[in-house]
Amino acid sequence: MATFTLDGKEIEITEGQGLIQAAQDQDVHIPHYCYHPGLTAPANCRMCLVEIESGGRKGLVPACTSRPSEGMVVDTQSEVVKKNQEAVMEFLLINHPLDCPICDQSGECGLQDYSFTYGPESSRFFEKKSVQPKKDIGKNTLLYSDRCIRCTRCIRFCDEISGTSELGYFNRGVHNEVDIFPGVPMDNRLSGNTVDICPVGALLDKEFLFKQRVWFLKEQETICPGCSAGCNITVSHNKDRIYRLTPRENLDVNDYWMCDDGRHGWGYVHRDDRLNFPEIGRQSEGALALWTAAMDALRDGFAKVRETHGDGSVAGIASGHLTNEENYLFGRLMKEGLGVGQVGLASATSSEGDVGFKSGFTIRADKSPNARGVHEVMGGLGVAVVDASEIWKGIQEGRIKALYLLGGGFSPEYSEAERAALRSLEFLVVQDILRTEAAEEADLILPGASAFEKDGTFTNVDGRVQRIRPAFRSPGDSKPDWEILKEAGSALGIAFDYSDASSVLDDIAVQVKAFEGLSYDSIAGNGQLLATVGEG
Repeated sequence: MATFTLDGKEIEITEGQGLIQAAQDQDVHIPHYCYHPGLTAPANCRMCLVEIESGGRKGLVPACTSRPSEGMVVDTQSEVVKKNQEAVMEFLLINHPLDCPICDQSGECGLQDYSFTYGPESSRFFEKKSVQPKKDIGKNTLLYSDRCIRCTRCIRFCDEISGTSELGYFNRGVHNEVDIFPGVPMDNRLSGNTVDICPVGALLDKEFLFKQRVWFLKEQETICPGCSAGCNITVSHNKDRIYRLTPRENLDVNDYWMCDDGRHGWGYVHRDDRLNFPEIGRQSEGALALWTAAMDALRDGFAKVRETHGDGSVAGIASGHLTNEENYLFGRLMKEGLGVGQVGLASATSSEGDVGFKSGFTIRADKSPNARGVHEVMGGLGVAVVDASEIWKGIQEGRIKALYLLGGGFSPEYSEAERAALRSLEFLVVQDILRTEAAEEADLILPGASAFEKDGTFTNVDGRVQRIRPAFRSPGDSKPDWEILKEAGSALGIAFDYSDASSVLDDIAVQVKAFEGLSYDSIAGNGQLLATVGEG
């Protein structure tokens, strides 16, 4: 067993692991700026220098480019290491503006934190600071050059991850700066990650600029609902309002990154046309209702159509924007409560196809976060999933007289033929979060919750089941969709004995082979692949 010594403690060497990572595993933090685990290490900030004795030599060595070796002795707390840290911090602060009170990064700033922890008590620099300009460098990003510490993380990201190389290093000495190449704005669809990895307040997100101090924000870990990739994210929110989405590390799904489409795609959650209360009656005749009245209307509406036209006159359209738990309940409701053996599923596929980047990060063409989950849970229930066009065809031909339509995401676009089909229905139930064109034609509107307002799971394009978690409750009298479907089931005579979303997944794990063995506890962390992935 090969070992090395870290601050007097003998440590087993993990093959391929760098010194910074090895130290982190031992709860030893080696300060660093230019190092990021998802990028190459240029060793240019010199903040991570540690004292290493190996092969009869001893000296300061960058931890970001060093790997532990047999017999190596590493000291992260020696006097020479501390003197270097003080010197580096003093140097970095020479021209840095003291604008912490107005800087978006204040409260989560690597320079601010390290200044207190590793910096000198005072600076010897009293000359006039060099002031560099503020620049608009892209659709979503600003660059405050005078705050930049030249760590080059942003440059390396554009070279190594997005592969777009819009940023470069210009000029020399005190005039040295990061900038875009002339006429080439940083408009790649991963650009927001440069803001995340900037250790100071040099790169800024236009959408978040001056909106909130970070110490007022609450955070919730969840999954981005923007496409089928299933990127792990953190929702920063305050007073029931989202202010930003940032990526979380998941090396099995999204590494350390997320796309700008998802990062800035949450605006629909706070739109003025959010559905807040159940409504009975079409368009201008509709009236707000209590949930008990809404469930009575649901029961009576479907019963009337089935009595008049038979079981085959009712249809349902599931949603790739709703969770596995919700689609499972919908499948049971359709099959057991309404005698329906198939449901429709509308495609949310972008015509541009999958968009890949140099690092392998991919923005998926399927803009629904859980289309695969719909197919898996419905298949396990013995409910066929057909393209929604089959349902529209049935309505247009007069075979389908009543429809239960699930939404849950951003507003879909309906063709004139589809809008006419909706108007021709004798009974239409729309369960959604926004007042869509379908909701305008509905006899009954049931207000659900967005993916940021409820518990559940999504299954991504690779078959990985991951948790979503509520950051805040949904507005008005709206409810998580699994609760609505539970009540709808009761109205139709089905005993849905579930206390929470996790108990629904427990049932899925028993009834659906692909989900066998899954529970909220088992899918913690990086999520869990479906049991059927890789079979056959």
